[in-house]
Amino acid sequence: MTMKQIADNVHFMEHPTGSSNATFVITNDGALVFDFDIRTADQTLAAIRKLTDKKIKYIISSHSAGDHATGAWHFREDKPIYIASKNQVQDQQMQQAQEFEERKKSDAPSYAAYRGKELVRPDIGFDHNMTIYFGGLTFQIIAEGKGHSTGDVTVYIPQKRVMLMGDLLDTEIHPGQGESAGVFYSNVNGWIKILDNIIARNLPVDTYVPGHGPVHIGRGVKDLEEQRRYFVVMRDEVAKMIRDGKSLEQIEKEFKVPQEFAHYKGPERLKNFYKLFYNQLMETGY
Repeated sequence: MTMKQIADNVHFMEHPTGSSNATFVITNDGALVFDFDIRTADQTLAAIRKLTDKKIKYIISSHSAGDHATGAWHFREDKPIYIASKNQVQDQQMQQAQEFEERKKSDAPSYAAYRGKELVRPDIGFDHNMTIYFGGLTFQIIAEGKGHSTGDVTVYIPQKRVMLMGDLLDTEIHPGQGESAGVFYSNVNGWIKILDNIIARNLPVDTYVPGHGPVHIGRGVKDLEEQRRYFVVMRDEVAKMIRDGKSLEQIEKEFKVPQEFAHYKGPERLKNFYKLFYNQLMETGY
């Protein structure tokens, strides 16, 4: 992972292949970490240790997917308080815990990082929103609703003019279908509404931090507007193909990504989204 400072004492850890990112904030009273994959959280910890000897006091997961919420084990020596939404707590206790144990026992090389590790569950589960005052900073933690996952969490840090978006925002990469242990949850209409709600807040944010893809420092709300437009344009293209009598199988084979998004990475991530667009359009008409 590559570390980049996006504001004073706010550091972004970007995964080189488009897998999940992480962010950490260093304060006078310790550090806070947002998102942690069991495969890469050790790199986040190493980056923190290079910058400070202060302990990690809080960790927050944006949603319960394995690439965002399984790596708290790496921070165990600091005994941080793990904060998550209540739906994440339920997911961690049920399907995510089962998947973790299955991967832990697997001989597959891709799951080697799970061996000898334990799944750490949240200490605090909250509804709607929660604010913590820590190290002279305000962290406004909001359960935004069902969009990418069953309940996506964002963190707004007003003093830093930064908002951590998790997978509600992916930049320069096709969004992934939200899942927890093979159960898929994403809802396009809900995702669009969440982005609308955040844009309507008119927050003084310089940088919205993505769950996947590079961070665009200083681009502000334009990133959210691009993400919203992505879903509207892609959905409309699928709708046109349905009106032309195309089946889901035909759409998967024939769909051409509009030129404005042709540079996005991760074309393999589109397969589940074709199905998602198709089923939701057939069910609701929009």
